[in-house]
Formats: sequence, C-alpha cells, structure tokens
Amino acid sequence: MIMLRKLLHLFDMKEKKKLIVLLIMMIFAALFETLSISVIVPVVGIVTNPGLIAEQPVLMYIFNFLDLQSANSFIVISVVALILIFILKNVYLLLFHYLQNRMVLNQQVKMSSDLFRAYLTAPYSLHLNRNSAELLRNINNEVPRVFQGIILSAFQLLTEILVVSCILCLLFINAFRATLITSVLLSGGVLLFLKIYRKKTIELGKEQQFIIGELIKWVNQGLGASKEVKVTGKEAYFINSYKKYSQKSADNGVFMRMLDVFPRYFIETIIVVTILFTMLMFVSNGSDTSQLISTMALFAMSAFRLMPSISRILGLISTIRYSQPSLAVIYDDMVNINKITQPVKESYNFNININKEKYYKHSIELKSVSYSYPNQKSFLINNVTLSIPIGQAVAFIGESGAGKSTIVDIILGLYTPETGKVLVDHTSLEDQIEIWQSKIGYIPQNIYLSDDTIRRNIAFGLEEEDIDDIQVWRVLEQAQLKEFVEALPDKLNTHVGERGVRLSGGQRQRIGIARALYHDPEILFMDEATSALDNNTEKEIMKAIDNLKGEKTLIIIAHRLSTIENCDIVYKMSKGQIISVQRGLTQVAE
Repeated sequence: MIMLRKLLHLFDMKEKKKLIVLLIMMIFAALFETLSISVIVPVVGIVTNPGLIAEQPVLMYIFNFLDLQSANSFIVISVVALILIFILKNVYLLLFHYLQNRMVLNQQVKMSSDLFRAYLTAPYSLHLNRNSAELLRNINNEVPRVFQGIILSAFQLLTEILVVSCILCLLFINAFRATLITSVLLSGGVLLFLKIYRKKTIELGKEQQFIIGELIKWVNQGLGASKEVKVTGKEAYFINSYKKYSQKSADNGVFMRMLDVFPRYFIETIIVVTILFTMLMFVSNGSDTSQLISTMALFAMSAFRLMPSISRILGLISTIRYSQPSLAVIYDDMVNINKITQPVKESYNFNININKEKYYKHSIELKSVSYSYPNQKSFLINNVTLSIPIGQAVAFIGESGAGKSTIVDIILGLYTPETGKVLVDHTSLEDQIEIWQSKIGYIPQNIYLSDDTIRRNIAFGLEEEDIDDIQVWRVLEQAQLKEFVEALPDKLNTHVGERGVRLSGGQRQRIGIARALYHDPEILFMDEATSALDNNTEKEIMKAIDNLKGEKTLIIIAHRLSTIENCDIVYKMSKGQIISVQRGLTQVAE
C-alpha cells in the first residue's frame, strides 16, 4: 500500500482518470483473451463430430436462426467466426497496449522534466551536497525504472493475472480435477520461487542504483578532466574504476536475466506433465475420442496462452521489486525538493535598451547577515553589515577562505542568510528575486561554455531567433574579443567545443564577460573575472568596465590591486567578517 500511495502521488487527477480507463480496458482485454480460447472447444467439437449440432440446443438454435442447410455450412461459419474473434481480439489488444505505453511513457517524460525542473530551481545549497552524477542518474535512469519497471510492469502484471484467472475458471468448468492439480502445482512453485528471490531482487535493485551512479561519476570525472588525466598518465586508474562497477552491473544483469528465463522452463515442465497426465486420465476412464480431443484442444490452447503469462507474472514481479528502490528516491526528491523550489521563469523580457530608466536607484544593504553551509556549525559569514550604493564600484578583498565569494553569492540570491537581511532599495531581496535576477550580470572565475556557437554562448539561454546580433557584436567589442571573432571563418557561428576547449583561457573568460554584458545589466558582479587574463588584456578590459561606472553598479572580487584601483569602496574580509573599509583614499577599520 505504501508503494501504491507513492505511485499515485506521481499522477495528477486527470492522469488518474486515464489510469481508471486503462484498468477498465484491461478487464475487457482479459475477457477477450478468455473468449478466444473458450470458443475453440465447441468449434473443435463440431469439426470432429458434426452430430453435436443436433445434440446441443444452443448450437441447434444458431443453426436454425441462420437458416443453414447442412452441417458443413455451420462448420465453415463457425471457423470464420472463430477467425474474426481472434482478429478483433488482437486488434483490441494492440490498441490497449498502445494506449497503455503511450500514457505511461508520456508521464515518464513529464516526470523527468519535473525532476529536472526541481533540481534546477532548488536552492543552490542542494548542489553543494549532491553529486551531479547522482542527479543525472535519477533523471535518466531512476525515472524510467519507476515508469517502465514498476508502473508499466504493474499494468502488464494485472493484465496477465486477469487473463490467467479467467482461463483457469474456464478450465475448472471443463476439467475440474486436472485443473485443480495443475493449479496446486503451479501455485506451490510460484510461491516457492517468490519466497527464495524476494529479498534478493530488492537488494540487487539498491545495489544497481548505487552502481549506476558510480558509473556516471567515473565517466564524468575521467572525461571532464581528460587533459589532466592524459598529462599525468592516469588513464588506467579511471578505466579500471569504471570497469570494476561495470562488471558488478553485468553480474547483476546476468542474475536478473536468469530470473527471467527460469520460470518459463519450470512452468513449461509442470503444464506439459499435467496435460499428459490429463490425457492418460481420460483414456483410463474410457472417455470417447471426441471429448478427449476437445478437452485436449482446450488444454493445449490454454497452455499455449498460460505458459508465457505465468512466466511473465513471475518476471514482472521480479522487475517491480528490482525497481522498487528507484521509487523511493524519486518520491523523496519530488516531495522534499518541491517544498523548497521556486517557480520556473519561462523567459524574461530582455529588451536591449541602453537609455531605459534604471530600476534600482538607492543601495544594496546587508544587515547583520550570518550564513553557514548545511550541516556545518561555524559561520562562513558572521554578522556582516555593509552598504553598496547603486552606481558605484565596490570591491571585496581578502585571503582565500575569507568569505568573499560567499558574501557575493548571498547578494546574488544563491544563499539565504540564516540571520539578518539583504535589502535592495529597502526591499527584501527574497521578495523581488525574479526582478533582481533580470537586472544583474555575473562573471565567474571559471566560465562554463556549452558545446555551441559563440553567438549562442553569449546570448546564453535564448532561442536563435531571439538573439540580437548587433548587441552580440557590441558586447564582444566591450570584452576585447571583436577582432578575434571577426577573423574566424565562421565568425559568430564558430563552435567553441565542449567547455570551450577550442578557445584559450583568456578567450573563454572574455566570452563570459560578453555574456554578462549582453542583457545590459544594471548591476555587474565580477568574481575573479580577469584572473585568467594577462596584465595588458586585463587593463584593457578593466578600462572598458571602468567606463561603466555610474551607469552600472560594479561588485568585484579580486586579488590583484590593479583590478580594484578605481573602486569607490573596498571591503577587506577575514574569517567571514569585514575587518576594514576603504572609501576613496580613506581606510576605516571595522
């Protein structure tokens, strides 16, 4: 019941109604399967003994109603009717399976997208505590295991159980003793099988969940650090680490595939033995040939349908248990993360208009702000109060670990202070986060470039038709990269490679600067943004940045004093606190 409750939580009311329709269709599918088998007995009976038509009132009524002249005509019509029943049954089953697969797999797409949305919109602290390989595994592996390994398997399991139940009822009516013996043998075998492998399949599912995460992690680490791996000759370490988990995954796969094939051979043996035993029982009782042939035809046809059904039932039960750990992971993430996520912004209306009136006019203030990473007791930022006037250039300096990047991340809105407030124009940052994010530009120390064109990397997150090439060239000029791009054969359409590997470090950094300037932000954050550049290039870029003073608010983290020499205010930090403030040429100790 717990698993059912978690599964139903993944569907909204509209989708639950679709599930009910599929359940109703499933019942009709089982009835069609049973009907197609049950009509075989009378058809085989009249083919082998046409005299049954006169002996059976129902058959005689149909004969007279159709105004037939001979038994052969009745036989031909019966065979044609049997063929039509099988055709209609199979067409219906094809439709049922199509709708079933379409509904479940469409829901899988929706759930993968919802989980991806949950991860992207969750607080930034989530990504500090969770490995990206784990998140990738959940989206690409665990969601399919829930929908294909549990939900789709559950639909198929219920269908097969209904079919088996209906066929067994039919057999009980026609051959009670033989069916009873078969049922006892089958039930005993199935229960023994499930008891032996019940815990093993769940354990394998949990182990495979861990293994998939490790496989993704080692591939990401090996390929992500390919340059360092090749330089240091550590290829074997990453290959062997990947191979170790890949072999464990293969071993689990062998066991699960053996679980899939074992029931078929076991059930086939029981059913064949039962059919032969039933035949001997009929012969020893002196039953007439026509009854024997009809009953054997019924048993043979039933066995033909039951063997794969019972085999699939056992296989599907194993698959559901094997996939059960995935449901726990997806359910927990969807429930817990959705409680703390923010609504998704479809797209800001970034109209490039340099002369438009500025939204922020006063100041950015931190009042008694303290912050620590999750599960850490000591504060990274401890009771910090400061003010950044709009339109001025403000720098944060200090040794590594002083808290410079953390305090900027708080101002960016990535972290929520544990105590204190962040105010922008006297209004809480949390209450205006969407407007705030549309008015800021951010240049990190390490620029992420997608394997795409220069144009799309600068206008990051915009569709091709929404990109303003004039603005792209303008910001390339500001970032001192226009001449380089103009000299390229494909210019703006040049692909930069994965993580920008076809560019130098300085070129990657300047594309990051151009990206931050593309939407003409009011407030520009620079987190060691020029540290990868040579002194001359840095001076050129900082000259362009300095020209934005007064027009834009500049918030800079830097180590080089040359980067901050024109700043209006310089905050020096140490151990998460402001220890001095320099305003112009005046330094004030805090």
